[in-house]
Amino acid sequence: MSEEYPAPSDAATSSADDADVPEAVRSGWRPSVKHIVMSALSLVLAAVLVVVVVPRAAGANWSDSFAVLGQLSVKDIILMTLFWALGLWMYTFVYTGSLPGLTHSKGLALNLTGSLVSNLLPFGGAAGVATTYGLTYAWGFSGLATSLMILVSGLANFLIRLLLPVVGLVALFFTGVKLSGAGGDVALGTLGGLAVITMALILMLFSSTVAALLGSLGDLLVRGLCRVLRRPTPKQSLRDGAVKMQGTAVVVIRRGWPSIAFGMCAYYGSEIILFGIALHGLGSDIGWAGVVAAFALSRLLTAVVVTPSGVGISEAGTAGALVLFGVPPAIATAAVIVLLVYTYLIELPTGAAGWIWVIAMRKRWFKRGFHRAQSSPQE
Repeated sequence: MSEEYPAPSDAATSSADDADVPEAVRSGWRPSVKHIVMSALSLVLAAVLVVVVVPRAAGANWSDSFAVLGQLSVKDIILMTLFWALGLWMYTFVYTGSLPGLTHSKGLALNLTGSLVSNLLPFGGAAGVATTYGLTYAWGFSGLATSLMILVSGLANFLIRLLLPVVGLVALFFTGVKLSGAGGDVALGTLGGLAVITMALILMLFSSTVAALLGSLGDLLVRGLCRVLRRPTPKQSLRDGAVKMQGTAVVVIRRGWPSIAFGMCAYYGSEIILFGIALHGLGSDIGWAGVVAAFALSRLLTAVVVTPSGVGISEAGTAGALVLFGVPPAIATAAVIVLLVYTYLIELPTGAAGWIWVIAMRKRWFKRGFHRAQSSPQE
């Protein structure tokens, strides 16, 4: 297999590459009435969950929690803001590793504009993808190159979602929290299962043989489930899909995985440090193992898409976990609110600024993308 990346200049002159770009990108994605209504309802639900459910999950009240928030020093706020900004920049390595030729500043633009959409809509993935295609195509990348980037970065995000609970469960055993016999067995079983699944997926990404094997096992499970449920067997083979995905992504993964892995680990590492600074600045003496375990739970719960980014659900679960780890209720509530600010609320104005910039520059970028080949993306 030839390990050649699609060159950034391919998109500017190739009609075949034009066809790779979704129609939503050509016309520019705009929210429909349905999107606006869904966004409004989900944001209202998120606000209710934060205001009502979070303090109850921790056993605190808002007056005590706001009093605790006042204990944060200017130094704490500056440090947390620096680690937030550092995390955003570190994540650009995921984009540059999965889309060779992309610069870090443009990776930051992709991150900010995509985050705004996903933070406002309970199912904002399609709009975020359209935004990504629009930006990369305007910068001179082909639709194929962008599709590979979306596939690889999506796989990386999926893997980190599996790894974080593993890290959190390992950290849990160092927190001193005593689990019941059944609870300990469940935790150990979950840890082992997640570790096996994660390793299998990593091997699948680098080996077509493993991809075919896992796909075949998936086909067997699906066929067995369909027999039990008396449903027709799907025509599409998981084996074929796994092999095709592996063959498509392997070129980018083999060359870009150090950058992608570094970006993912550095991004979440920055957020863990931010969370630890918040907890200790608020007066908690929780150890770093507890910080890691609580943070891992919070990121896992963001996958619950009832609200945008799982807002409200993530905070309630994390606050309850912190109390279980010995953090006073008022501090636990205040800490998850700080984490909410830095992982959600602060991204709304920064994402809006990025979106406004994209809209202002869209015509100029599209003109360049369609009519002038670029030897490499320019800053």
